[in-house]
Amino acid sequence: MAKKKAKIASKKKGRPQTRNCPVCETEMQMTRVMRYTDGPGGMVWVCENESCLAVVSKHGVHLGSLLDAAA
Repeated sequence: MAKKKAKIASKKKGRPQTRNCPVCETEMQMTRVMRYTDGPGGMVWVCENESCLAVVSKHGVHLGSLLDAAA
């Protein structure tokens, strides 16, 4: 059985989807997170602001920040 390439949500229908950060209201970037430990994996939104770096799931749940030790 041939493997299919992963579809990225930001490339659907020719126009990328955008989402604003719930913390600082700047634009977020869609990224894929690989699971290395017990943490979650999959598609998440990451804030582009270097002082915020909030992480939001594709369903809109705020998961924390990359600046936090737990995120």
